[in-house]
Amino acid sequence: MSDKEVQKKNTTNLKRALWAALVVLAIALTSLWTFKPEIVETEQYIEPTGEVTTQVRIPLRTNIEHQPPKTTSETTPTAPSVEPVAPVHKKITEDTVVQPSFIADLSHLLVNSYHPKGSHPAASKEAKLLLDAKVINVHYGIEMTGLSWSGDDLAIGRRSVMRYALRPSMINALYALYKQRFIDAIDTDLTNIKRSFDGSERPLTQPERNSFYHLTAKQLRATAGVLKSCAKINSSMSDISAWLQAERDVLTANQKFQTALHDYQVSKNMNATQSVTDAAEMKMKAEGVAYEKAIRDREAYKAALASMIRKYKWTKNQDDETNLYIASWVFRRSKDLSNPKEVMMTIQDRLLDLASTMDAQASL
Repeated sequence: MSDKEVQKKNTTNLKRALWAALVVLAIALTSLWTFKPEIVETEQYIEPTGEVTTQVRIPLRTNIEHQPPKTTSETTPTAPSVEPVAPVHKKITEDTVVQPSFIADLSHLLVNSYHPKGSHPAASKEAKLLLDAKVINVHYGIEMTGLSWSGDDLAIGRRSVMRYALRPSMINALYALYKQRFIDAIDTDLTNIKRSFDGSERPLTQPERNSFYHLTAKQLRATAGVLKSCAKINSSMSDISAWLQAERDVLTANQKFQTALHDYQVSKNMNATQSVTDAAEMKMKAEGVAYEKAIRDREAYKAALASMIRKYKWTKNQDDETNLYIASWVFRRSKDLSNPKEVMMTIQDRLLDLASTMDAQASL
């Protein structure tokens, strides 16, 4: 091949290379002009509406490349939307700690304590409900009927049940759960019970049933009044504490007096020297004076506390001994509670509601 032909061929190859470079450059410039930023994967939270218990997470478009729009025939059909399904909650009919048998037993205890006029020596002039807070507390403190607990220590079991039940939310929940069951149990027990009148046993009449409901409502309101006094008076816990300490002081003073009295009697019977007998007598008299003072102090604290409680509505419908016993129960329970005032006021509200329900039963 001649030099001229070689030069011509090289020139042709160079033109082709330049043309290819121009085509590549044109494609690169075109892709830059048509570039769209990539959509970064993100998620958006949708707040629950209340009907759905789980939070819904809807992912947005992710990593979509620029593509020509599809025709209608090419578009993929969207999946049908699914409506959220509300969770199904099983209806609670009983509690595992405070069980239905507790309600049945309480109804039985309450109705059995009722004696219409003329059916009992204590009810010779008017119908009586021979049941108070102390009887109820002792009954369930020992029997624990219908109250579930584990272990062998009764005191620990009793405290565990109290800690479980004596919370405002739990008090309201248990009341809502068992209120109607309690009313129904009472109605059944009143229908089945019989009382003896002049040696003849018979079921209760409707007026006698009504009397039961009114007496129960009266006692429920009196108990609610004591709880309110303990919750509302700022000094109530310290006042109750002082009274209970005075009760213990009387016991201690009595023991000392009894010991001194015994020593004096022994010294006389054993023909001790006069100085020993005189010293024993002086100690006996001193301990006797201390014992009398302890009794006076206790009665003063007791009277002041009873007077404080009686200032609240309905508390006069109950004797002072019962009111003071309820106050001492509040004091003991409050030691295990972080919010004793709120707890006592919650119980008070529920007792007043139950009292109103009892009155309503009498008018049915």
